[in-house]
Amino acid sequence: MKKLCSILFLISISISAQNFSLSGKVFNSDNNAPVEGVNIIVKGTTYGTATDKAGNFFFPSLPEGEYEIVFSAVGYHAENLKTSVTKNNMLNVELKPAAINLGEVQVVSTRQNSLALNIPIPVEVVTKESIEKKNAQSLSDALKEEPGLSLSKDGVWGTYVSIRGLSKQNIVALIDENRIETATNVSAGLSMIDLNDVERIEVIKGAASSLYGSGATGGIINIVSKQGHYSDGFYLSGNAGSSYNSVNKASASNLNLFSGGNRWYLKISGATRNASDAKTPEGTLLNSRYRDNSLSVSANINPFLSHEFKFNYNRFEGKDIGIPGGKPFPAAATSRYPIEKRELFSGEYRIAGISKVLRNASVKYFHQHILRDVEIIPNASAKTNTGADHNTDGLQLQTDWTITGSYRLIAGIDAWQRKYEGSRTVTNFATKRVAVDSPVPNSTYRSIGIFAQNEIYAMEENLKINIGGRFDLITIKNEDALNPNYIIVNGVRNDNPPRNMQSSFLSGERNNSSWSANAGLIYTIIPRFDVTLNAAHSFRSPTLEERFQYISLGGDVFLGNPDLKPEKGYFIDLGARYWQNKVSFRFNAFINLFTDLVADRVEIPDSLYIKSNIGKARLFGFEVASEINFYSDNVAYVSASYVRGEDTEKKEDLAEIPPFNGKAGLRIPVLNVLNVDVSASWYATQEKVASGELRTGGYTLYDLYLSSHRFNFNYVTLQLSAGIENITDKAYRNHLSTYRGLVKLEPGRNFFVKLMLGF
Repeated sequence: MKKLCSILFLISISISAQNFSLSGKVFNSDNNAPVEGVNIIVKGTTYGTATDKAGNFFFPSLPEGEYEIVFSAVGYHAENLKTSVTKNNMLNVELKPAAINLGEVQVVSTRQNSLALNIPIPVEVVTKESIEKKNAQSLSDALKEEPGLSLSKDGVWGTYVSIRGLSKQNIVALIDENRIETATNVSAGLSMIDLNDVERIEVIKGAASSLYGSGATGGIINIVSKQGHYSDGFYLSGNAGSSYNSVNKASASNLNLFSGGNRWYLKISGATRNASDAKTPEGTLLNSRYRDNSLSVSANINPFLSHEFKFNYNRFEGKDIGIPGGKPFPAAATSRYPIEKRELFSGEYRIAGISKVLRNASVKYFHQHILRDVEIIPNASAKTNTGADHNTDGLQLQTDWTITGSYRLIAGIDAWQRKYEGSRTVTNFATKRVAVDSPVPNSTYRSIGIFAQNEIYAMEENLKINIGGRFDLITIKNEDALNPNYIIVNGVRNDNPPRNMQSSFLSGERNNSSWSANAGLIYTIIPRFDVTLNAAHSFRSPTLEERFQYISLGGDVFLGNPDLKPEKGYFIDLGARYWQNKVSFRFNAFINLFTDLVADRVEIPDSLYIKSNIGKARLFGFEVASEINFYSDNVAYVSASYVRGEDTEKKEDLAEIPPFNGKAGLRIPVLNVLNVDVSASWYATQEKVASGELRTGGYTLYDLYLSSHRFNFNYVTLQLSAGIENITDKAYRNHLSTYRGLVKLEPGRNFFVKLMLGF
């Protein structure tokens, strides 16, 4: 009762406080043109908005006080303005254009609004502008060019990302900070995202368990969706687009609508895609077709003063999606996803400006359902159907405290649960036999954690220190799974068939508790030149699939291990960053030390694999990236990444480690109408391979991208993008796809075109 009274008291304070609106307009300092899409945050609070097509912005309700407001946009220098809100204020702001990346893009994945240059931990940000100009067919495609990130894909649709040699279960993927939890062996969770609804993609490289709990030993991928914005008057705007890719005859179309007023805003987005089998330099990549569609709705309501309700719903559905092949499948098998479906609902309530010390508080609930259905036809007389429902529910309470002007604390509680329910049916038409088993027992994975993150400035703000910690309790429960569950022969059901106890799991409960911590600092040597240091202790409690999986699809057999220990890791990253008007440079060297790393142990070569804890392992490497604005707005860029993975006890190489790779290119504007981007991406030979992996040769790919400026026709804008990928039609094989088995070559030369209309 006392807690409830305290909460009501704080709410009453925030309601009774004197509040005012803040509005204004953002201009390009070179030509005085309005700038659309500028991200505007009130530093130290959760207040945020963006400019509309006319460059206008609007905050409906700010408590009386002094504020520092940050204006940032891709292609511009960020601007920090200090202002006093004592009445309904108006601001006019000028932003100076910038041809290169200066780290002045907003990031929220560290649980607070910050610019990338103010974050010590390595972070990559891919913006909607980059997505619009390039030709990503999946979210993983959009990330593949960033240093330290590598793409693996099973055909064209099913993809995932490797961060510094770690992927799948070692990376936490989020949509607007809501976890995506699904099966990890055939990992296509990042394929069920509509790129046309993405504002930006934020990637934290390195251990981040203290931010988001179990699973973030390799990093975080957070997809930030497009949103509307508040306005001092009613508005309605939108955009529509379509695209075509020649390599797989893929056509796509999308529509985004935005509307709002001074107390609310709404966004509705939809998209549809359809693709045939992709072409490789040596023929067709059979069974790589797909078709899917998506719908997304979000709404924000500001009912009074500093209170805000935020609602999100999105649905993604794919049908008849081909899977070209994989190690668990027999060589002659045909496999597909008959249906893949993801639905997410989230609701959040925020209070801002509660007091000078407790600046903000929020509570969020989300529910996500993922339906996965796999069909495998090994031959004309047999078929396997595997289906599962993955339901994840999460609840988060977060508070934001400003202790002094140079000390900020974020603390909260984060709880979530994943529930799995599924079965597999194996049908033999020749013998009229049907067997039903459990690839994973019906089971739940529950996690609850408390976290805190500190931000401290010292030495006249030349030194910024981030310190964080977290403690988690994890409970895993499973029901009996006696395989097969039952069989039907000639229409007669037998509920007590002979059981394979090696692939069966008895009901039980297992508990893990663990702590994680991080410490990072940025020391500014001279303005715009700094060094960073990060150290972290991370953990990961093995997933349901790793503990209980039973994959036997006519090819290799993969078994889980209920007694797996949690992975523990120690992570160190040292970096140097130089951000100037004409030159930017970033370098990071890292080492990740693990105990009890989970991996497939070869029990019988090319036949049986069992999940096991590797005693000790390490990954180490570096990344470097630079941009040079050498003449006018012409920019040269280059990047390179290297990672090495070792089992230090067995003196063996770790699996799925990308080869040394890099990229170099030029961005050239033509007559202030067209932007040309020509690049070469190279990959070295990968000879450091694990047992069962294939050695892959080196190769170089050449790409050309063209994108027009936005042409204005009264109330409509038009933008075109086109290009050629893999210009030389190079035959190559991505090393991270080798373990999937049957994908011998990646898609070949691709011509694409994209049309975008705004209104």
